[in-house]
Amino acid sequence: MKDFADPAQLPVVPTESTRCCGNRGWMVGLVGVTAAAIGAAIYFAGVASEARRSAETAAVGANPSALANWQNLPIANATAAVSSETFSLATGAVSDQADGLFVLDHNSGLLQCSVMYPRVNRFAATFTVNISDALGTDGKGGSYIMATGQADFPRSSSNPVGRSVIYVLDTATGNYACYGVPFNAQAMNANRPQQGLLVLIGQGTANPVIDRDNLR
Repeated sequence: MKDFADPAQLPVVPTESTRCCGNRGWMVGLVGVTAAAIGAAIYFAGVASEARRSAETAAVGANPSALANWQNLPIANATAAVSSETFSLATGAVSDQADGLFVLDHNSGLLQCSVMYPRVNRFAATFTVNISDALGTDGKGGSYIMATGQADFPRSSSNPVGRSVIYVLDTATGNYACYGVPFNAQAMNANRPQQGLLVLIGQGTANPVIDRDNLR
């Protein structure tokens, strides 16, 4: 039996200060463990990221298109073209604010460009031409393909011109022609309608006749 008369054998009763110090020590320890865990996570995440970048770099070095394929990035184009048996259609910018819609009727050979005015939400400019003379066809039931391009022609108030040109090719003969659009951006800004003829810029053939005498 313990003799509680001896002060050394008296039970120690935790005081408020000892409990507080104990809790503070436990909290400090918990914070230290948490900080160590976060640091380890950041370190291993960095290692994994660096390994992934190294693998991607090695793949791209072996195959330049690998990274693009891996990212599956979409390819965007400002122009489009499509053809059927009876019509060909393409788009091309005629100004900073508007596209031209080019439609070719294979049966008649009529090529027309229509431009929508953004401020009034309607087609208010039309330019046309018959491609038969330039391509040497009769324009009846022809087989054509076409696409748009860009050309920076000199512009003036007396010589308005759009930014796009249209290329048309007769798939039966290989003859092709290039047309410009006499589009007036100032008239569009003033909401004034426009109409006129597409301008023939140049023509050629994809099946040139080789002059063997000139090659000697």
